[in-house]
Amino acid sequence: MSRLSFATSRRAFAVLFYASCFLTNSRVCHANKDESTTSIDLESLTYRAFPRRTHEEAAVIEWGHSAIISALDVSVAHFGPQTSQAALFEVETMPILASPINGVMFAENKDQPVIRALDNAEGVEGNVVVMTNAGNLLSGVQMAQIAQKSGAAALVVVNMNEKHPDDIYRLTGDDTTIDIPVVMMSYNSATVFTSATVTPDMNPEDIVNHGMPERIRLYAGGDRPFFEDVVASEPPVYLIHNLLTAEECEALIQKAAPLVQPIGSEEDPLQLLQSPADYVNSHRAFLWQGLWQTASAKAIEERIEQATGFPPGHLTDFVIDRIDPSTYWKPHYDKLDAAVGGLPMATITIFLTETENTGASIVYPNAKGGPVKIQPQQGLAVIHHNVNERHQFESKAIHALMQSSETIYVARKYVLSEPISKARRVALPLFAILAGGRLPGIFSSVYNFFAEQFGHETGGMYFDKLCVFVPVLIILLVVQVIGEKVVQSFRSSSETKSPASEEKSRSTRRSKTEKNE
Repeated sequence: MSRLSFATSRRAFAVLFYASCFLTNSRVCHANKDESTTSIDLESLTYRAFPRRTHEEAAVIEWGHSAIISALDVSVAHFGPQTSQAALFEVETMPILASPINGVMFAENKDQPVIRALDNAEGVEGNVVVMTNAGNLLSGVQMAQIAQKSGAAALVVVNMNEKHPDDIYRLTGDDTTIDIPVVMMSYNSATVFTSATVTPDMNPEDIVNHGMPERIRLYAGGDRPFFEDVVASEPPVYLIHNLLTAEECEALIQKAAPLVQPIGSEEDPLQLLQSPADYVNSHRAFLWQGLWQTASAKAIEERIEQATGFPPGHLTDFVIDRIDPSTYWKPHYDKLDAAVGGLPMATITIFLTETENTGASIVYPNAKGGPVKIQPQQGLAVIHHNVNERHQFESKAIHALMQSSETIYVARKYVLSEPISKARRVALPLFAILAGGRLPGIFSSVYNFFAEQFGHETGGMYFDKLCVFVPVLIILLVVQVIGEKVVQSFRSSSETKSPASEEKSRSTRRSKTEKNE
């Protein structure tokens, strides 16, 4: 995982968005939240259900060398070799663009496309042919038949859906004679694919093979992360399957289980608890770890950064909720204290367990295109943006969690517009670790006191300085005490040895005198 570069438009959006924030040095604009969060009848809505993609259809197109490997997510067709047939499915060869690019060819005096070898079949033979579904004049099976007649080793179909540029799906059809792998690639992925060997200073005439890699490998995705687009905008919502492994999910549950406490009526902005009334009968733990990460926690952070493009310094520690049968989240917006970062730019929610029914689903009732419901699956990440590309509040990002019929655990990370302070990445996690994993309540009380006295932002700044100053002061006091103990011990040792040394000196002088006599 650590050497893979996840080439996705979602990742590119995150990188560009953060770059624009830094260049303009602007904060997120908090627009007025006019849309009601209390008048939504969630049970009466008709939802589009997700996830729709399955592990069986997940495959990868990969290229590069041992230092940097780029990878794109593709979806396997219902026909042709499947991911479970590794020997028949895996292909490693050169990609070739089809001619014509959408495979549509007409015979003389015929108004229907014909199924025959491509015009560049000689170059396609033995390689992976890349075609588009532009015009939708051919079915997936017909394109596969054309590719197979051209001698292709595999077929990649680019989904030319510019309105949903990240969308891919399984091509349907039934033809048992298709014996080459057939996969679909998104429009945005195709843009990355056809610029793999292109550099900014390259002249058009110097571009080789339409900018595609010299050689690619197609193989089953297995348990590696793969993406699923849910809502393109208002708000952007997408899924990352397998973001965490089953073992990682269980480890987080075991760590959080002894720490979770019922959410009371009081806000705790230091530990990212705002509007506690929105989380009915929920139990929560904030896993302070900051820079004191274990190797497994660091691996998770790196994977999240690789998959999403969000800078690791802007990601909060995990907030873990235990969802019991009586638990649900009311429709709400994600918001944080101003000193912590205000409105988070995005929210990453990961299901650590899953249910066998439709309970504990996350819903977006006001999503563009109609309400959306996302069913829990272990390791599945749900990512939604709370602000748009203009740095403005995303009013459609209201969401809720439906009541569960069994106990599950849900983990969240918030993506902040500014880096998390060193006090909250070093000092506070250390205090929590020394206290057994749970931050002592005195810290939240002190934080609230500073916020009340000086305002959230200024008070938060003073609190951070205090958190750094106190450990330094403690260390200096400890060093001073140890130093004084060492000096005192040295003096005591010297005083104890002094009489014995004097007696030894007298004895030596006496011996010399007797010898001289």
